[in-house]
Amino acid sequence: MKRLILLTVTVLLALAVAGCGSPQPLPTAPTPIPTLIPATLPPPTTATPLAAVANVTFPTTPPDAKAGEPSYVAKCASCHGADGKGKVEKARDFTDVDYMRGAVPAAFYQKITNGGDQMPPFGKDLTDNDRWDTTYYLWHWSVTPEQLSKGKTVYDANCVACHGPDGKGTLPQAPNFTNPEYIASRPSTELYQTVSGGKGIMPAWQDRLSTGDRWAAVEYVRSFGYKPAK
Repeated sequence: MKRLILLTVTVLLALAVAGCGSPQPLPTAPTPIPTLIPATLPPPTTATPLAAVANVTFPTTPPDAKAGEPSYVAKCASCHGADGKGKVEKARDFTDVDYMRGAVPAAFYQKITNGGDQMPPFGKDLTDNDRWDTTYYLWHWSVTPEQLSKGKTVYDANCVACHGPDGKGTLPQAPNFTNPEYIASRPSTELYQTVSGGKGIMPAWQDRLSTGDRWAAVEYVRSFGYKPAK
């Protein structure tokens, strides 16, 4: 009986030693650990001019929306109305906030200069500065002083660290909002999408700021590139 027990113990020890001599390979991880990209800032990017605003002579200083009021009254109100809502068929309603948010200022400037459809050209009747001032006067119906004031509060609290108190940018990747070409070449909706979803090193703000706060900040940012009518 003792021999049987001893033999059994010997066999078990032999099997254990054999198993230790040829260990099973470790299971392969389902996903390899990625190699981290070095934390370097991306190079500054140059905005590509929109096709709709090609061959436009942009102003060298921010246009003055209030200065565009006399030209609007003299040349535009008869068709678009003193209230900007439009008096004749197919005249744009400049009080339509959604439409104005998607409009490109330089495209309006082109239309004022060259005309189109039933609208006559004013390239010879108005100076270049007058046409730019009139272009931005069209925005005073959809962008209120209250919204700009709210936008400044949001901007100062959340954006000034990277974009600067003057909108010129404190980082190489930050755009210069005081550049009239930058502001005139893109609609508010483009800037709103960037603020909401983020872009490059800029974080997304859609979970941190309300919709109203983001729109207000965008319109305030645009006001670095022109002087709003007050």
